[in-house]
Amino acid sequence: MRKVLMTLLCIAAITACGPKGGKKAAAGNEGEGKVNLEKVAENIAKDTFNGEKNTAEAASFWFKKRFNIPIADVTPDFEYGKETGKYDFLGEEMSASYVTFVAKDSTLNRDDFIAYVKKVYAATAKAADGGINVYGFTQKSDPAEAAAEKTLEVVLDEGKPQSLFGIELYMGSYSWNFIKDGTYYMVDVKQLEKRKNGEDKPFAARTIIGQGLQKSMQETMDEAEKALSDPEVQKQIEKALKDKSK
Repeated sequence: MRKVLMTLLCIAAITACGPKGGKKAAAGNEGEGKVNLEKVAENIAKDTFNGEKNTAEAASFWFKKRFNIPIADVTPDFEYGKETGKYDFLGEEMSASYVTFVAKDSTLNRDDFIAYVKKVYAATAKAADGGINVYGFTQKSDPAEAAAEKTLEVVLDEGKPQSLFGIELYMGSYSWNFIKDGTYYMVDVKQLEKRKNGEDKPFAARTIIGQGLQKSMQETMDEAEKALSDPEVQKQIEKALKDKSK
């Protein structure tokens, strides 16, 4: 049962983080990256978004609606292209939402990326209860420690390059949590790479925000395992898996 649970949790986590491909993403020219603020305002007035979810407008709406973060606060200061790929943006009510900015000439240098990480860090702290970013239950199991401030210095130190056999390894990923209205939200800011002249080169920055763990991983696993042991839940899972295989 625990193995099944872990599998389901992993599938859910991958789905919440957006399209397949991890750090690598294909650039395209599917639409304009500039947000239509009039369209966003119109949907906010309706209290929901009725458009395509993979758009800058959808991401802007849900960033503001769910996290109280204006899209301008997570827009980079570096020059970025106006043309975007089909899956560069995602705005949804229940899952994680994200925004992606492709650097001019598809070349993102590290200093610009780190400056962007700092900007997003400031934006989430501004929106958070108490004005701070925290560790969250992804890193700390004790509630007091999970709610403790995770400083920018710690965030940057965790993401700094590591050396292995004289080779620099840089993951280009920075993460933290923030609490808004008592709910934990997880933030991941990552650089995206694509193949260029036989090498993986950073070309874009992406910010993903979604609901995080509200309890320790052990408590979450125990509760999920208990729920999955329910015969009715097992029937629903079996049916869902059969439908998926058709």
